[in-house]
Amino acid sequence: MSTIQNIATAADRPTGLGTDNKGVTYLQLDTGRLIVWDGSNWNEYFYDSQIDPLFAANQLGYVDGLYSGTSYEISTQPIMHFDAAILDGSNPANNPGDGLAVSAWGDRSGRATNYDATQTTGAAQPTYYINGDEKYVRFDGSDSLDFANTYTLPGAFNVVVVANTIADANMLLPLGMNADSQYVFFELGGTTYGITGSAVDNTYGPNYNSIQQFWATRDGSNNHNIYVQGGNSIISKTTAATRTVARLGKANNGYWHTGDIYEVIIWGSNLSTADKNTVNSYLQNKYSSLPILNDFS
Repeated sequence: MSTIQNIATAADRPTGLGTDNKGVTYLQLDTGRLIVWDGSNWNEYFYDSQIDPLFAANQLGYVDGLYSGTSYEISTQPIMHFDAAILDGSNPANNPGDGLAVSAWGDRSGRATNYDATQTTGAAQPTYYINGDEKYVRFDGSDSLDFANTYTLPGAFNVVVVANTIADANMLLPLGMNADSQYVFFELGGTTYGITGSAVDNTYGPNYNSIQQFWATRDGSNNHNIYVQGGNSIISKTTAATRTVARLGKANNGYWHTGDIYEVIIWGSNLSTADKNTVNSYLQNKYSSLPILNDFS
């Protein structure tokens, strides 16, 4: 009688398996889940199915999105939503294996406009990683994923990013632009920059070296704020500068992002306080290693 062998974490999963090893199964002890090799990827199984029974209930829900009637329902559909836990934008069962290259990251917002991000050049493709329940895409400084269609941010918008810089990273936040400073918000040389591209705060250096949550908001009066860990504003500025979102990873002006991106959500409007706090709750529940997020008020 054969038995299923144990491995400790995702880092211990065997590598170099081919199609001849299809069906190899392990019990991953840190998650308590079965992992099965399908010939090209490791698939995780929860109890009697491949999808955790609580997965859908714990997703961010909104009109026309992948999920509705969830524990985290908001009133405003995003313009685009990139979630490394659902890399193709439609089915978490299709996620690639740990350490594989990413040629496409699908938008899960449900909008009619295609904002899927792709990269056909192998050397410029980022890498997919799995750390327990958390999935992320790592950019090495020269990687980028370009949107199928660019999006010009309107007079009022909200952007939330869950990201992690790695040691000695030169850039933090990952929204590449094709005008002006190239980023909605970013950090360079230990200085935090706002939407105008001018240095406005040096409290937060670029090397956090741990998962963080950031918001950028602008209301209809062009009041722009950057927040770290929820409702903790680190920058306030008034600007009417226009930005067009073009990619994840590398900007047109030569600034590159190095680090891990877990999730990016963009709204073309000013979210209500209730919706912001629901998003906070969703992210806090999803990413156990995030610092405590402060409520917006």
